[in-house]
Amino acid sequence: MASSRPLPQSVEGEAARKERSHSGRLLLRMPESLHAELARAADRAGVSLNQFITSALADVVGDRRPVRSRPNPPKRERRARSLNALLAVNLVIVAAAGVVAILLLVSSWR
Repeated sequence: MASSRPLPQSVEGEAARKERSHSGRLLLRMPESLHAELARAADRAGVSLNQFITSALADVVGDRRPVRSRPNPPKRERRARSLNALLAVNLVIVAAAGVVAILLLVSSWR
């Protein structure tokens, strides 16, 4: 037969504290395809994946906090811009080298 004695104060207090306390961290498993879709949607919104999912979950429970855009673009966007700039510089150099080569060929034919 189970005892109806109350739990000791320390055990009872810790159990109540654990029920009230939430760390703000959550490990969530999902299909890779959903993860990819969420990441793309977050990029389109200009926010981190964490911000995007937090906002979506807040909408579901009625907490309508706005999603704030990041002040800095994601690393992928910065890399893409850098790559585009490097490609443009490369195009200018190749075009200039082509013009010089043509001028040298034309001047050697005379």
